[in-house]
Amino acid sequence: MSLTRHKHMFETFWRVAALIIGFSRLLGPLALRYTFRFAARCKPVQVPEEDLPLEVATIFRARIPQLLNLGFDLVGCYDCGALANDTRNYVAYFCDYTRNDFASVTALITPRNTASYFEFSTRFSNGATVETNTNSILPLTPANPGITVCRFPEITEPEALYQVHHRLIEKYAGGRWAQSEPKGEEIQRLVRVLENYGPRHARIGYMYRADGGEFYQLTWKGALLMTWRGLWPASLLRRQMQRQEMESELRSLEGSGVTALQKA
Repeated sequence: MSLTRHKHMFETFWRVAALIIGFSRLLGPLALRYTFRFAARCKPVQVPEEDLPLEVATIFRARIPQLLNLGFDLVGCYDCGALANDTRNYVAYFCDYTRNDFASVTALITPRNTASYFEFSTRFSNGATVETNTNSILPLTPANPGITVCRFPEITEPEALYQVHHRLIEKYAGGRWAQSEPKGEEIQRLVRVLENYGPRHARIGYMYRADGGEFYQLTWKGALLMTWRGLWPASLLRRQMQRQEMESELRSLEGSGVTALQKA
């Protein structure tokens, strides 16, 4: 192959790539704006373990004993319904009544697959919250300033993540008291978090309430910014920045006794 022909093919490739990216940036926001829905209300229904979908039951059965061994009590397994279009959300919810820590195992069923992650969460007297999870999917919208979220998808054992979670509490909570929930109403803490998602994004101009108040839809601002953040190369840069930030968090905790987690 001649150098001239090789150069021509290389230039053609990048022209096609540029066209694809350009169309994605133009058509992507249009498609997202008119298809995205997020439920305004969450009404979790407690489900016996034997009645869960098989793939969800398999995930929960593997994690429940691990969290019980850490001192958590199982509040229940819940079907949270279709929060976003083409999804079904299930959660196993836990509480450590001594420390007022909460834990959850989330399973999300989509037409393509079933994804899952586990999380530890603690809320404090000033309203601030620390969440530590293994969710590798980065949000496409701005973070909630009242919540410190750290994501470590490379940590596969709940015990290791729980250790990190408490070091992060020492770092960010400033000695404040962890807040509990009334006995028997623990799941309402999760409901408040999920039902605040739409209103919070409405306040920053990303969503508006539609369908008679049943769902939130995206504004043009929300659709454009979410699409662009999800496209290459922005998506790649965001993942790299997130990984570097989390590696920095772990390094900052080494002096607090979390040295072994560098190998997690």
